[in-house]
Amino acid sequence: MNPTEARRKKALKTAVLVVSGVILQAVIILLFVFLVLRVRHVRLSVRSAEVEGLAVNYSSSSPSFSMAMHTQVNIRNPNFGHYKFEETNLTVSYRGRLVGEAVIEKAKARAFSTKKVKLTVAVDSRALASRSSKIKMRKDIYAGVLILESKATLTGKVHLFEVFKKRKSAGMECTMEVNVKSKEVQNLECH
Repeated sequence: MNPTEARRKKALKTAVLVVSGVILQAVIILLFVFLVLRVRHVRLSVRSAEVEGLAVNYSSSSPSFSMAMHTQVNIRNPNFGHYKFEETNLTVSYRGRLVGEAVIEKAKARAFSTKKVKLTVAVDSRALASRSSKIKMRKDIYAGVLILESKATLTGKVHLFEVFKKRKSAGMECTMEVNVKSKEVQNLECH
């Protein structure tokens, strides 16, 4: 083997090693981008709800109900980075009309964790003034079940390595039945 041929083989071998190293690094970077830097959806749900001090007015002219509802809201962050979210409101409605509201304070959910937020919502139906609302409420009270809806939307950013920031929103709509006689929440379902 002559020296030019040996040099050429050595240069070819070096070129193959350099190209394979670059390809390997590209594959590692792509895997990192698609697996680690992919931002997943944050989940928001009401985990539990308890009723305290349920007061029901069975009057035919002005039926009403009021209570304090203790809820636990879970914010599940499945991302590699933490999720900083802004202050938002959790609303409670009866037949589409607002009867209670609570504030979810600005906070942070750590990576791969679930932030548990405890709230107390003062629910009061006395503000519902329409005749049709009162008729429907009276029927529901006598039936023994009040159907309430709860909604909230979180907006915030997922912080990946404090370098990449991606805006994400999480919303929820829950329905629950409040049993007037046992004063308990039943059939709590969130979407």
